[in-house]
Amino acid sequence: MLVAAGVIAAGVIVAAGRGTKPPAASATATATAPAAAPAAVAVTKLGHRLLGVRAGWQLFALGQQEMVRIQLARGRVTRTQIPPLMSSGPVSLLAGPHEAIIRPLDFVPGYLVPDGQKARTLRGVLSHGGMVFPGPRPGQVWTLISGRAVHLAGFDGGKLGAVIRLPAGDGWLVTSDDRGYLLIYRKDQVYDARPGVTRRITAGSVAAVGPTRWLAVHCRPRHRCSDVVIDPATGTHRHLGHRRIGSAVPGIISPDGSTAALLRGGAADPITVHLLSLNSGTDRAVPVHADRGLFAPGNMAWSPDSRWLFVIAVNGKLVAVSASTGAVRGIGTALPPVIQLAVRAG
Repeated sequence: MLVAAGVIAAGVIVAAGRGTKPPAASATATATAPAAAPAAVAVTKLGHRLLGVRAGWQLFALGQQEMVRIQLARGRVTRTQIPPLMSSGPVSLLAGPHEAIIRPLDFVPGYLVPDGQKARTLRGVLSHGGMVFPGPRPGQVWTLISGRAVHLAGFDGGKLGAVIRLPAGDGWLVTSDDRGYLLIYRKDQVYDARPGVTRRITAGSVAAVGPTRWLAVHCRPRHRCSDVVIDPATGTHRHLGHRRIGSAVPGIISPDGSTAALLRGGAADPITVHLLSLNSGTDRAVPVHADRGLFAPGNMAWSPDSRWLFVIAVNGKLVAVSASTGAVRGIGTALPPVIQLAVRAG
């Protein structure tokens, strides 16, 4: 959703040359050599596992002018420099089998970052800007090309043929369903959209999505709002309990379907992280505040084994939350501020 690679030059003492007047006693002249430019790709081997991870999944973090790939089981961190993003708006970071893509919402250049190689400009249909969403297979993305057609494409920017048609009219919002397709929100109705098929899944809103469960919020007139767990494979709904605190933006559900990570807070309140059990309905606050400036999808990510929730905390600090205890800890290596997270399954 970053160990220093550049070399910081130390001060250099400049001695007086022959035939010149020496400096006054006890005085020296000091000059600073220009700092070396950071390497386009820099690798740091830490020599130990991070967070005790043994599986081969990897965590990606996007900074202001670099992308970091963290191989936790190998204790290896790869930093790749990227050109400055010419946008201050939302950014999509998606991890593929052997590369990642960085694409701003605005119509400015985005970048493809192959593992261990320099960043290059996105091509084909991905070169036009706009949000992208994960496709049904690794290395595939959904991208809005024309007004109402979302096309499936490869990371190389080539179309793959599948198209999802958006409904006519205005006032709809599109997000990922975390199963390789799209959710469409319109007029308090939510639809699951696939090529040739659009089905209504709930009235109200979706508070969190995951590969095996969705969390919806149902609100009826003169009744309290309630959380409802949806099985996307069967469409069945299960009442979880009355909602006590609203979510500011959609959260993410762990891959095993047991826990929803939610962000809560008002305009003047700190943004807090909550872990909601989708089995018991227990709501547990985590002692970490999310970065308000990054209050959007991509500021949290689950590990594939559902053991760790990664959160971008205040000032862009990356922290790891234990799903079992709620304890918060550092990732295990120094990183500068980050703005977006993504995970590649092993």
